[in-house]
Amino acid sequence: MKKLLIATAVFASCAAPQVFAQTAQPRNFEGFSAGINANYAKTRATARFGNESSTASDTSTNGSIQGSYGFPLNDKFVMGVGATAGFGDLDGGSYNGRSLKAKDMYSVYLEPGYRLTEATLLYGKLSYQSMKGELSGGGASASETFDGYGVGVGVRSMINSKFYVQAEINEVDYSSKALNGINVDPKQTIGTIGVGYKF
Repeated sequence: MKKLLIATAVFASCAAPQVFAQTAQPRNFEGFSAGINANYAKTRATARFGNESSTASDTSTNGSIQGSYGFPLNDKFVMGVGATAGFGDLDGGSYNGRSLKAKDMYSVYLEPGYRLTEATLLYGKLSYQSMKGELSGGGASASETFDGYGVGVGVRSMINSKFYVQAEINEVDYSSKALNGINVDPKQTIGTIGVGYKF
């Protein structure tokens, strides 16, 4: 019995640090991370002037950076909060010789996620979106800040303990604003692929 107790104590003293090290390791998708994305967007808008209206759209690409923090809810669910800032303009089509561009885009978001595996996260996204819409042509130009919301879904996979890749798609609906007497109501569908680093 004494030998059994000694053996058990020796095993526990050796195993406990290893168990603690395993449980103390931060889980994937929790904590702070930062990344860079490439975006492919279809921007469409309805322009209303007087009793007439016109709808146009265009596709273009730009980039964005993101920062986020993941809070564990339980073994499977993670709640992320974050922000993105875009660089580069997006084209929104032409109206009677005037072209619309989306500039200075940013968002803040909530990102509930479900851990499919230790290395793969499926997540949804609900975001507040802002951009500067600029309508120019015919010797005149005007710009306004458009606010809106976005909903989306994506998947993120860890390449190793630090780096990840992700892909997502978002639908964004902005409020209507008047630019030089033309009411513009823009919307966007944005597909994103990106890479990031988990700190």
